[in-house]
Amino acid sequence: MAKTTLGMYIRSLRNKRDIGVRELGRTVDVSGVHISSIEKDKNTPSPELLRKIAVVLEVDVDKLLAKANQVDPEVINVIKDSPSAVPSFLRSAKGLTKEQWEELEKAAIKMSKTKK
Repeated sequence: MAKTTLGMYIRSLRNKRDIGVRELGRTVDVSGVHISSIEKDKNTPSPELLRKIAVVLEVDVDKLLAKANQVDPEVINVIKDSPSAVPSFLRSAKGLTKEQWEELEKAAIKMSKTKK
């Protein structure tokens, strides 16, 4: 089975919401031609544009970023703040199940709230 590309995914989401190429372009401040070239996988949008597209198409921006082989600039800053700890943590957690990741996320959210 062929892997769904970023462009295919965006087109599918746009069509499900009955949004035209030009309409999506206007909404995210680019041309319809630019959206079309993204959907044809001829251009890769910036993380900022992907964030705008995600809002309009009501999808998690991280899913779009992953399909574009990009990382959210906010995540990059977290890594830069802890250049040894973050990669080490991710390597140690690579075998976790989906449920374990969800529990870990809940714990991290709780910890970040008590930090403030």
